[in-house]
Parts: sequence; C-alpha cells; structure tokens
Amino acid sequence: MLDKAGKPYWDRVWTGHDVLNTIDPRAPGLRNHVPHRFHEYFHQLFSNMETSGKKLLEIGCARSIWLPYFGNEFGFKVFGIDYSDIGCDQSKKLLLRKKVEGEIVCGDFFSPPESMVGAFDVVISFGVAEHVEDTSACVRAFSKFLKTGGLLITNIPNLLGLNGFLQRILNRPVFDIHIPLTRDDLAHAHQMAGLRLISCNYFLFAHLGVLNIDNLKGSFFYPLACRLRTLINVSVWIFERTIPILKPNGWSSPYINCLAMKL
Repeated sequence: MLDKAGKPYWDRVWTGHDVLNTIDPRAPGLRNHVPHRFHEYFHQLFSNMETSGKKLLEIGCARSIWLPYFGNEFGFKVFGIDYSDIGCDQSKKLLLRKKVEGEIVCGDFFSPPESMVGAFDVVISFGVAEHVEDTSACVRAFSKFLKTGGLLITNIPNLLGLNGFLQRILNRPVFDIHIPLTRDDLAHAHQMAGLRLISCNYFLFAHLGVLNIDNLKGSFFYPLACRLRTLINVSVWIFERTIPILKPNGWSSPYINCLAMKL
C-alpha cells in the first residue's frame, strides 16, 4: 500500500533531530495548551475503561512523545510500530528517558508480525492515515492489530481548511504527500473498514504549529515566521480559553480525531 511520503522521506525527517521531551500535561503556561487539551480528550475517552495493564499500540511511532505519556498517565503496556529505523531508535530513547517499559517494532504496519495481530486493546495513530492513498484500506490495516471490542483512535491534520491553504503556500511539497480529508471522509473510511464509529470530530479551534515550514530553515524569514506563528497561536489560545464561541470547525481546526470500535 502506497505511503505518499515513503521511508526515505521519514528517515530524512528524523535524522539529525534531538530527541524531544515527552508530553507533560500539567506543565503551566499557554505554550502547553495543545498537550493540555489532548490530555483532557484522552482522560474523557478512557474515563470508563480500566487501562492499567491493557495493551496500547501506536502505529507510526517514530520519535513518539506519546508512548511514555500513555504508560505513565494511564498504566498502559505500550508498544509501537514504524518502518523508520532512525525513528524507532529515537522512540526507544524516549521510553528509556522516562523509565517506561515498552516494545518498539521496526516494520511495516501493513505486514505486521503475526504475534501483533489481534493483540491490542487500544490502537492509536497520529498523522499516519492521511499519507495513504486508500484511507479505508489503511484503517482496515490499523484494525487488524485490535482485539474484538478494542478501540481505534485516529488523529490526522485538517488540511482542507486554513492550515491546508497555508501549507500549500509555505511548503507545497509537504502538502503534496498528504491526502486532504474532511471529518466525514475520515468517519466514512472507518465505517468502510467494518468498524463501529463512536465519534469523529474536529479538534481545537486553531493551531498553526501543525504547519511544516522546515523548507525556510537557514533563511532570514524562518526565525520571523516561527515567532509570528507562536504569537498567533498564543493569542488564539487565550481567546479559546475565555470565549466559548470559539469552537472546533472545518475551517480553522488543526486536527480531526476519530474514535471507533472493532466488532
């Protein structure tokens, strides 16, 4: 199955980058607004589920800041799969840094080890499904890892609104390795994959941090663009916290979150 980005692209992305800090949902300040909102989302999602000791798999886990979070916050036994050796190595380092036990498998999720099929209570991906031409086939591949009754959480960027428009202008090659999807497109892909759709919604009002402007690095404009992006983000998040009319929507929201169950 075609990944529009391809393994060489991802190896280049992860090469030469420092290993990031992981998610700290309780860190103060507006700069932590997005992790805090994701933390709220996951706490609500798992509120009626006994997560301790359950098995969670992140598909596309390269350089994952999330696996240590799920292990520490919810007590999941965490696993990851990705086909970038460099990205997998960085994920292992992040788990070690946070003293979280986990297993990282370097491989293609379309051809997983037999031991991983039907083995997980929760499968999650951040920014994977939108790189595959056939979205429903991609989701169906995700679901193969799930036990019956297991939950699939699919997060993708919303590239049909403001962020997509800006991404096309600022870094067209990055835009071109994505399949822009609406909320309804993503929901339909999960249903076509034979899953029971629970919810599929736009997430957050706005966040320009999803824009990839790495092509500007080394230019005079890059530091200015980063500062401007941060200023806009913080300003929007102040309003988002204080003015309830600023709701997630198809035009300005940076993400779509889909939740489904394997029958």
